Amino acid sequence: MQNTPLIPWHSMFMGVALLAAARSKDSRKRNGACIASPDNKIMGVGYNGLPRGCDDNDETYWSDVDEDPLRSRHSYIVHAEVNAILNCVVLPLTGSTIYATQFPCPRCAQSIIQVGIRRVVFLEQKAHQAASIQAANKMLADAGVQVLSLDELEQPSAEWCGKLDEFIRQTGPVVHGTPPA
Repeated sequence: MQNTPLIPWHSMFMGVALLAAARSKDSRKRNGACIASPDNKIMGVGYNGLPRGCDDNDETYWSDVDEDPLRSRHSYIVHAEVNAILNCVVLPLTGSTIYATQFPCPRCAQSIIQVGIRRVVFLEQKAHQAASIQAANKMLADAGVQVLSLDELEQPSAEWCGKLDEFIRQTGPVVHGTPPA
């Protein structure tokens, strides 16, 4: 009898990113990220949310008036990739892989490059962000960072993570530690 794991590494790390995304309070898009070392150790996990000390109940932080930086949630939210870097439990991150539920924006790409992450594995891209994706891709390519969708990297992992994502979304919020009926 051969002892084998139930899921491969890519499924585990993207699964952790999906679970982290479920902690986000951003009702428009919940994103998560997980950084893994070359020897498959989790180094950092994050999700998109407000910086510590900012009140999640303050409606200013969640406004969607993108033409006005004071009333745009994009001015306030710390992206999942940056949170994973900031929450890192081991340094340096040189040579590691970041698993992100969404393709990184240019600012996240800058942070990824700056800390020495060498590979990005993402779950999905937003079609309406084509220009931002091109800018991020240019920086990542110029810096020699490998970028792969989970789908092209390992199709069974992409399918498994798709099912996990669907399960998380259907489950909805947990109230007082008790899962919904």
